[in-house]
Amino acid sequence: MSRKSALGALCASNAAFESATRRIAGSTQRTFSSSAQRNASIAHFTPASSPEIDELLSTIRHKIILPSYLPTDQRKKIFSPRHEKKLQSDPITIEIDGEVLKFRHQNLFTDVPSARRSVAEAVERFATPADFANLRPLLEGLAGAGRRFPPGFYAKIARVAGAKGHVYEVLECARGAARTGYRLDSSEKAAELLHFIQMKAANSAWDGPQTAQALRWAEMVLELLQEEAHQPRRRKDDPVLAGELPLHRDPAALLAPLHLAAVLVAKHGAEEGGGDAADRLAKYARDVVRLWPEGKKLTEVQPEALYADRDKLRYLRDPSKFLALASPLLYGLETAAGAVADPELTAQLRSRRDVLAAEVREARTAAIQKNPKCRGEVVYRKLFENADEAVEE
Repeated sequence: MSRKSALGALCASNAAFESATRRIAGSTQRTFSSSAQRNASIAHFTPASSPEIDELLSTIRHKIILPSYLPTDQRKKIFSPRHEKKLQSDPITIEIDGEVLKFRHQNLFTDVPSARRSVAEAVERFATPADFANLRPLLEGLAGAGRRFPPGFYAKIARVAGAKGHVYEVLECARGAARTGYRLDSSEKAAELLHFIQMKAANSAWDGPQTAQALRWAEMVLELLQEEAHQPRRRKDDPVLAGELPLHRDPAALLAPLHLAAVLVAKHGAEEGGGDAADRLAKYARDVVRLWPEGKKLTEVQPEALYADRDKLRYLRDPSKFLALASPLLYGLETAAGAVADPELTAQLRSRRDVLAAEVREARTAAIQKNPKCRGEVVYRKLFENADEAVEE
């Protein structure tokens, strides 16, 4: 890509902020109103657990996020070699609610880090609650700067945060999708979030209050999947396929709250679930058997074409990933089959359990052939063999 085209792409991506900055007079010192700051979602980070994380977040803020708030002509100047010398002695200066920001020349190719790589590095370094407190402002700042990432990258954020015990911070980002850009508009993003919500309960050894909380979170995800902000955006040549279920009606999603409600009933007599865990279990069980045709694999419930689409369900063709995501669902089906009161519903659940168990066995065989310590095998052993092992992707 040429320097000119790259600069044009950067400027175009930030066009959303022109309305917030156009009102500012074209003087050297520019002052943004407090209302402009609130609307523009200017990122502020709190101290993290290490100087390295603080430095990384500061670089993202000053090199990627803040330049997007400059008007186009000023933004062009800081990336133009013609203005490099002048900006060294006379930087573009703005004041935003008392914070004075100075912008000197930046080489678009060497000074501006990759947003995607920087976010991945930051989240992978996060370890403490203080670190993860910066996840939402990080995503808000980048969304405000017009930076968008592919669905698989957002799913990776859920995996990294969830594996470190911070799935709720991701759920909060999804609840604030209008500002963070974290939309649950793909199956993989929803599946990873629901997976780590289930594993929160599993990691607590099925503690009653922890499992009840996980059930509430899983139900929050289902509610979000029905909101307009989280609906998949389709191209004109990407129509809804015959038989395609929306994400909130996909049995793979409904099996998560079924799993957690079943554990409450089976292990705690439902007293920890607000007294209605048995009713919720029965509801999810009826929904699952109605939407999951008997005899069909879980990976056959949706139209076949979706499993070949990289942005839809193709992620389930990876044996380790399928094993990781399906193992809690299988555990939930087994638990639910022994916890529901209706014998006919029990039989229906067992028939789906048998089909899914065969799928899980097949995926497990393929996964451990490639890597005996893969993520899927670790999850399977934790649930079914009560083993704790390190994860290897």
